This record gives sequence, structure tokens and C-alpha cells, in this order.
Amino acid sequence: MPDLLLTPPLQRLQTQFGMPVLDETAAAANGLVLLFLPSHARTHLETPDIAAVLPDLVALCAARMNAGTANGISENGANVKGSSVERACATVPVSGAIATATLEARLVRETGDLSLPALVLLHQGGVVGNIARMRDWGDYATRFATLLAPLTPLTPQPEPAP
Repeated sequence: MPDLLLTPPLQRLQTQFGMPVLDETAAAANGLVLLFLPSHARTHLETPDIAAVLPDLVALCAARMNAGTANGISENGANVKGSSVERACATVPVSGAIATATLEARLVRETGDLSLPALVLLHQGGVVGNIARMRDWGDYATRFATLLAPLTPLTPQPEPAP
């Protein structure tokens, strides 16, 4: 069986998008990481599909996580640029990564019944949740909204005028 990390879709994630290969969740970058479990044990037809959309899914999560402070404007339209509200709601870094076969096997064991390929969401190295198999875009958006809701800061309120 060929090494999946040498397949073009996974090479592209590494070379074009700089996604690291992780052997431990503790090695994940700070913030939120979408960890791709590509199904190392057997070739799966959905692996290249998820690899193709993973950069867009990272962008979707980044938009969801950082919606409250984009361009210094809160979700309710208040200008928070330069305020203590903006500093308190600094953007959360969001990135992607690929799991090694060892990490993938461990995460599958720990979750009990995870179909591969899958995405595991990590926040500060801890597992937040997972999404198994390829999904429609709307399904990804709904699932990410649910998984990220506890991590998303509340909409900042403007500071009172002096």
C-alpha cells in the first residue's frame, strides 16, 4: 500500500498550505486545528475530496471563530477597533494539520466509533469534536457552528462613550 502522506492531495496540503503532519495532539498549533485523519489503514475514495476542501474548511472555521472582531467591527455593528473589547477578543488562530497513522489509530480508539476519513477539531491540543466522512458544505457549516459555539466569544458590546 502506498504511503498516504505521499499522495498528491496530501502533499498539496503540506507544501502549498503548510499543514504539518502530527504524531501527537499536543504538537498542534495554538488555537483551533482541523486535524485530518485520511484513513491510513486503507485507501478511501473520500480522502482526496476532504483534502481538496480542507483549506476552505479552515477558512470557514476561522470566519466563525473570529466573526466578532473582524475589521474591528462587532457582530452588532459597533466599532470596537482599538478598544479593550477588541483586545479582549483577539482573533483565534485556526489552522489545519494531518494525522500520522499512529495518531489516527489512537484517536479512532479513543472516540470509539469514528468512520474515516474524518476531521478532528482540536482547541489548544484538546479534542473538541469530530466530523466523519465527506459532507455537503451546509452540513459542515452547521456542524462547525455547533462544535465551535462553546469556544466562540460572545458578541462584544461597544464601550460607553466618554
